[in-house]
Amino acid sequence: MERRKLDWARYYVFEKGYPVIPTSPKSKQPVIKGWKKFQKVLPGNEELEEWFCNGSKHSISIVTGKISGLAVVDLDSPVAVVLAEKMDFPEAPRVKTRRGYHLYYRWQEGIVNFQNRVDLPEIDLRGEGGYIIAPPSIHESGHQYAWVESHNLEDISLVDLPEIIVKEAMKKGRTFKGGYKDI
Repeated sequence: MERRKLDWARYYVFEKGYPVIPTSPKSKQPVIKGWKKFQKVLPGNEELEEWFCNGSKHSISIVTGKISGLAVVDLDSPVAVVLAEKMDFPEAPRVKTRRGYHLYYRWQEGIVNFQNRVDLPEIDLRGEGGYIIAPPSIHESGHQYAWVESHNLEDISLVDLPEIIVKEAMKKGRTFKGGYKDI
């Protein structure tokens, strides 16, 4: 039997220890005020039911960084996928997105968000202070985010980020500019 959205949210929170928040499928923005508190605490079952029951169209987004222990590399195009393959990124849990993949790695102290790095075109990182859209969310285009077979959180353990990601991500002032507002 296929998991419902609420079941997925409960799995992420109660089985994996990853805080989730509801986001808009159109803008990818949080639909709750004060989402940043979930960088420090897990939501409870009542919150999950409020956010993801009764035909909710909200996307499930996992908060990255220290609380979840996750850093997610967003390969946002076929070009980025090829570049990651050429750079021999380590095997990691993998989500198929509309244009590429999300690769789930172990977060390390000091890892923050970045995007638009000249040396990593169309590759973004979500670390401390970020979040990532998770399965089974549906993009406004109709594409459903999905775990790649044999590359889900149960099949592959989290490993360290590729060194090329770490060396720049830990530099101060490289945080993501825009999009993640505390509404």
